[in-house]
Amino acid sequence: MAYALKPGLSFCHVAGRLIFLDLGADRYFCLSAEAERSLARAIAEAPAEPEDAAILAGLQHQGMLRTGAAEPLLRPCPGVCEARSSLLDAHPPPVPPLGTFLAGMALLGAPLRLRLFGLNAAIARLQIKKARLRPARFERERLARSGGAFVRLRALATSHDQCLPRSLAVAEQLFTAGVRADLILAVKLQPFAAHAWVQWGDIVVNDRVDAVRDFTPILVV
Repeated sequence: MAYALKPGLSFCHVAGRLIFLDLGADRYFCLSAEAERSLARAIAEAPAEPEDAAILAGLQHQGMLRTGAAEPLLRPCPGVCEARSSLLDAHPPPVPPLGTFLAGMALLGAPLRLRLFGLNAAIARLQIKKARLRPARFERERLARSGGAFVRLRALATSHDQCLPRSLAVAEQLFTAGVRADLILAVKLQPFAAHAWVQWGDIVVNDRVDAVRDFTPILVV
């Protein structure tokens, strides 16, 4: 039977475990050891054990899995380029006052929009906006200008617990500028922590390389 994850659910492998992100519920979670083993076999398309059918049926009943897919869609989040540099370490180019103002408004408004509409709606909005992007000339220069505005305003939102709304704001402004960057939500274990940042190729836009190196992407927009 071909299983697929329900819409809005993604996962990654971290330290030998499967970690899941449910956008609709705005939460991260793990499975029991038995359920994780059965699902891992399904992901790897390995021979099933006798208990797998009942466990996978239970996950389907809980709404985590669905059937009827043309092919199995149990793939972990794809990786991204290893981060090698950061805009925070470069001297920001001159930014017009309007660009700085717009970046500041985006930073101030992102937490409110996240509270009002939720993570699922915020991600869906960015996915639509990114899908509409067309190849742009001088993309690196656009990145420097748009990202540079946030570099100049980094004192407005520098705490780690603001990484998600900050990254949502940065990603939206970059997409508006025609820059095909990636919004990355990532996790690590021992202890568990979640983080978010924006990256263009191997360049981190709104964080330091050392701050993102130990995290594994669980969702890339």
